[in-house]
Amino acid sequence: MAEVIMSKKQHRVRCTDEKFLEAVYSSKTYAEIAQKTGQKVASTMARYSRVKKALSEAGITLPEMERKKPVRNINNIEEMVVIAQRLKERHSNM
Repeated sequence: MAEVIMSKKQHRVRCTDEKFLEAVYSSKTYAEIAQKTGQKVASTMARYSRVKKALSEAGITLPEMERKKPVRNINNIEEMVVIAQRLKERHSNM
């Protein structure tokens, strides 16, 4: 007898063009648009690209979106120097 595998049906969030464009004009990042429309960020990015292309052919430009960048902390150089010196001393004495 064959094994039956049941999968969850994916829930698709639908968003009107008006709601999507309103979110585009009032947002700076793809994540903000996704939050306002209830869609996934990847879906939002793909839709933004398609809409941008279609509207550019009609002479309308959309605002540029920024990607949410991770915060990197490089201000801890002194701390890293102390750690590196301590590790160097520990491993050179072995």
